[in-house]
Formats: sequence, C-alpha cells, structure tokens
Amino acid sequence: MEIIELIGSFVARLIMLIMLPFMGLVSLIFLNLFSWLYVSIIGILFAVQIIIPKNIRIITVAALSLGIITMWISLFASYQGLPYNYIDFSNPAAAALGGFPITAFEYPPAALGSNEPPFDTWGLFYLNLGFWFVVGSSVAIILRKYLNNQISFKLFGVSVIISLYGIGYLFAQFD
Repeated sequence: MEIIELIGSFVARLIMLIMLPFMGLVSLIFLNLFSWLYVSIIGILFAVQIIIPKNIRIITVAALSLGIITMWISLFASYQGLPYNYIDFSNPAAAALGGFPITAFEYPPAALGSNEPPFDTWGLFYLNLGFWFVVGSSVAIILRKYLNNQISFKLFGVSVIISLYGIGYLFAQFD
C-alpha cells in the first residue's frame, strides 16, 4: 500500500511541476495585480539594459538574472508547513510560511486564498528580491571574466522560465 501512495504522490507532484508555468501565465492573463507588478518591475529593470554599454550590460543582465533565479529558488526551498489541529474557517490561520532571508508569505490553507498574496506582504517579497539582486550582483562581479553575451542570454532565459514557475507557485499557494 505504501508503494502505491508513493507512486501517487510522485505523479501528483510531477503534474503540479508541469502545470506551474501555465498557472503563471494564467495569473498574468487574468490580471493578477501582484503578477503584473512583478513583471512590470522586472521588465523595466531589463529594458534599462538597452542604454547601458555592452561590456557592462553583460554583467548587469547576468546579475539581475541570477538575483531572480536565486530569489525564486529560496522562496521554493523556504516553504515551511505549520502544524495545526483544526482550521476555523471564519478566521483561517496560516498553513505554511515562505521566504528567505525574510519570511515574506503566510500561505493560507488550501482553497481559502484570494489568488494573490495579501498586499501587506508585497513589500517583504520585494525586499527579498532586492537582497537576492545584491547576491546576484556579487556573484556576477566575481565571475565577470567568465561572462559573455551567450551566458547572460541563457541566464535571462532561465530567469524568465523560473519566474513563470514562481508566479504559478504563488498562484497555487494562494488559491
């Protein structure tokens, strides 16, 4: 019986992993304000790269991309379920926490979310993003002699894909 449960759990997680980027796109298409703000801020940061000289642009695109990638990975990895015995549906308690180094989100129990993070947690999310931009910048500066246009472009592509996963992840957590 345990083997069947393990296989079922693995299949369910695999399906969720495949669905997250599509959920991120749905979140963007159906005007989730949090997703639009995130995409707008990141879009502006990358659009500014056009006016920066090419030798510096390679480093800054890599730094932004590394910051985005590490921020989402830290958010995924910092998920921490909270123990609870019951849920009072009139006053739902957080079922889990997420965010590193600052806890940004308190995830609601399943089916009690509003499809986007509460407004008062957005600042903590962007504070974490700023922290990870500093980390990404530090790594990019240290590795600058290994960076070229092709590597920066690949990092940018990975940051776009992981952002879709991240937006879908938040959409699923607050659904």
